Amino acid sequence: MPDSFPRLIADDRGVWREDEPGHPFGIEWREIVGVGGYRLDAITRAYTVVELVLPSGHWIELHADWPGFTQVIEAISVRLPGIRASWFEDINALELRASPICVWRGQ
Repeated sequence: MPDSFPRLIADDRGVWREDEPGHPFGIEWREIVGVGGYRLDAITRAYTVVELVLPSGHWIELHADWPGFTQVIEAISVRLPGIRASWFEDINALELRASPICVWRGQ
């Protein structure tokens, strides 16, 4: 589904979410101050949501069913210094009603 939106992209500059063609927004790697996430009950199924925290305290949500999610998760694992290898598994293992967790904070 390459034409599905939103879609996620990770490149040398950062992580981008494109909700409609030609209009990406996102965060540069150096601006990410935290990574967290939770499990979402979408009635017919459950999936994982990763949150990238901006310096303002706002965040960008990345849903596991969006195109590009796996590539972004791999890039986060490589690009953020000191993030644990198991960070995504920690989020993915949460119960559906569990509070969101923080798995990495920038310095």
